[in-house]
Amino acid sequence: MSFSKKIKNGKFIITAEVAPPRGIEWKTVIESIEPLKGKVDAFNVTDNQRSMVRMSSLAMSKLLLDSGFEPIFQLTCRDRNRIALQSELLGAAALGIKNVCLMTGDFTTLGDQPDAKPVFDIDSIHLIQTAKKLESGVLLNGKELKGVPNFTVGAVYNPFAGPKVLQVWKLRKKIEAGAEFIQTQPVYDVRVAKDVHDLIESLGAIPIIGLLPIKSLKMANFMKKLNPTSIPNRLIEGLERANNPAQYGWDYVIDIAHAIAEFGKGIHFMLVGKTAELAAFIDYLRNNSPYNHKF
Repeated sequence: MSFSKKIKNGKFIITAEVAPPRGIEWKTVIESIEPLKGKVDAFNVTDNQRSMVRMSSLAMSKLLLDSGFEPIFQLTCRDRNRIALQSELLGAAALGIKNVCLMTGDFTTLGDQPDAKPVFDIDSIHLIQTAKKLESGVLLNGKELKGVPNFTVGAVYNPFAGPKVLQVWKLRKKIEAGAEFIQTQPVYDVRVAKDVHDLIESLGAIPIIGLLPIKSLKMANFMKKLNPTSIPNRLIEGLERANNPAQYGWDYVIDIAHAIAEFGKGIHFMLVGKTAELAAFIDYLRNNSPYNHKF
């Protein structure tokens, strides 16, 4: 069953993230996710994540599609104006890429070319409205299209960004604009995951909760610096005690994944290796877990 059909039929969703290469050697990226073929429902292809140059998200999405993987084409407003954004969406549809995740994007000052000029002609809410406008058969300026695209539109939500009132307002606007699924930043607390799930579902979209295994204490402290409330103290303390921090971080995330599988609608894995372990866990969820009826 395709990703879009699973979204519409209320099936449990598992997505994962894949970054295009810094260069043109894309085959190694495909090989790295081969263990997940047929297990992960769709792969988000990042768009110059953290404002660092990578191969085009659209090109990598097409390469995934041709290799038997279902892509979610991520598109940000940072590097393109509304003309280019409409062009990219139409190009994706023409190439057979139906799943899109639309976002504003990180500021260029956060990347490794901080002098690059950001665009931000429109924001993520307006970009979602743009995709829906194209689906109605016209461009933003009202000119009629020759051939109409059909997207499964998603967006993102960061439960740790502030102020919370503004973030929830933006989330509501994204869903009202047409976002059918929402993928979140990584969470490390079951209570937070449940609260975020309930919020997104109450606003009318499918929640797909983000999980990112922590590989080291250094990684945890870096993420805590970015989002001070995102990393609970017990995770830091556990990493400090662990003989194998990477294994501890993996087991910690899998415990949360079990809880989400019980109450939730979907999980988004931001991978740092461990594709074979993730493939085995998905097999367990689908075949032997108490939640297998949800798949």
